[in-house]
Amino acid sequence: MSELTATADNAEADTPVELVLMRCEEVFCYKVPPQASAAGHRAEDWNLGEPRFTGRLHLVGVGSTLECRVLKQSDDDDAPVAVCPVRTGDKAPPVDAVVCAVVDSSRYFVFRCEDAKGRRAYLGVGFRERDQAYDFKASIDDFVRAARREEVRAEVEKELAVAKGTATRHADERRKMMKSLADSRTETAAWRQKVLSKKAPPPKPAAKADVT
Repeated sequence: MSELTATADNAEADTPVELVLMRCEEVFCYKVPPQASAAGHRAEDWNLGEPRFTGRLHLVGVGSTLECRVLKQSDDDDAPVAVCPVRTGDKAPPVDAVVCAVVDSSRYFVFRCEDAKGRRAYLGVGFRERDQAYDFKASIDDFVRAARREEVRAEVEKELAVAKGTATRHADERRKMMKSLADSRTETAAWRQKVLSKKAPPPKPAAKADVT
């Protein structure tokens, strides 16, 4: 195998597998004005009749992260113009903080998008049909639940591996202790046998009494 081939194989092995959960060929994208009230964003404030652009939306699972990728509708290239990552780790923000539904419609959402440098921007995204919006939200919920189940399974496997390793270590220590005890008993028995096998010196004859 050449060095170039090996490098390519390693790079491919390190690339996470991507799973496309949903494709929507038409979404409306809006500039999101500052939130006017604590209740939440309202789609009616976005000038819905004049979106910034009409695009496409792909939901793509990449490892434990779900990427909401917004693409240009007229471009055959699948390079996204905006990505909203929905993370599922222990330190991940709540889903509603990343994909936030507006308070006055079930078809519009605010995406918290990030670029490669971690810079954030907010983008309003709307669906033409309520069924599309429902499928979008359901796909996110399904992915998050599956990712969390996988995290729990991995954690349980880790704990079982640790417990198994501890049991194996204890068993090894017990075997060593039993062997040490057996060796000690063997040495003690050998020493005792050696002591017992030594002949005691014969007793001295008793002196004869003088009768004269």
